[in-house]
Amino acid sequence: MIAHYTELLDTFDKTPIEDWAFYFHNNAERIDTLIKFYEAYNKHVMNAQAKRIREIKKSICQLTRDNRWSDIEGLELTYRDFKPPLYIHGSFNSAVANPLETFHIHIVVPTIQAWNHYEDQLLNHYTAEEPLIAGNKTILPIATIPGRQEELILKALQEVHLFVSSLTLKNFSPSLTSH
Repeated sequence: MIAHYTELLDTFDKTPIEDWAFYFHNNAERIDTLIKFYEAYNKHVMNAQAKRIREIKKSICQLTRDNRWSDIEGLELTYRDFKPPLYIHGSFNSAVANPLETFHIHIVVPTIQAWNHYEDQLLNHYTAEEPLIAGNKTILPIATIPGRQEELILKALQEVHLFVSSLTLKNFSPSLTSH
């Protein structure tokens, strides 16, 4: 059955756009069924990932003694409270039979100025991957961990949090205001 759907997608790639209207009209019910199957599959994956992200968030908040971790839309664990701005992101990638196949941790630096502040320290500490530059944003892959290895995931998140915290001005600069 899956081979038929794959063949269908290949056929779409090869079919002129003007022929699609005829195909969609004649197969609307079957296409609706396919869309429902995909939506059910996607919902299953997203629910499994969101549940694990919530669990990891609870654990990492306890480990770091920092409740500023968030789970954006339930699908991405994020820590955003660094100055200059830098974000720690963690999320799952799925595989055919496993919605929690791998957990990816990366650092996102949203501006060139912030990247300039962190660049040397980050690249000296995290040497396995090259940063990806997308406009003003720089993304540095940190770790890819088997998704069921919660202890390794938490250890890696804790290490990144501690290391980045040591580099930021906000967490270690004395207050310039007087009271």
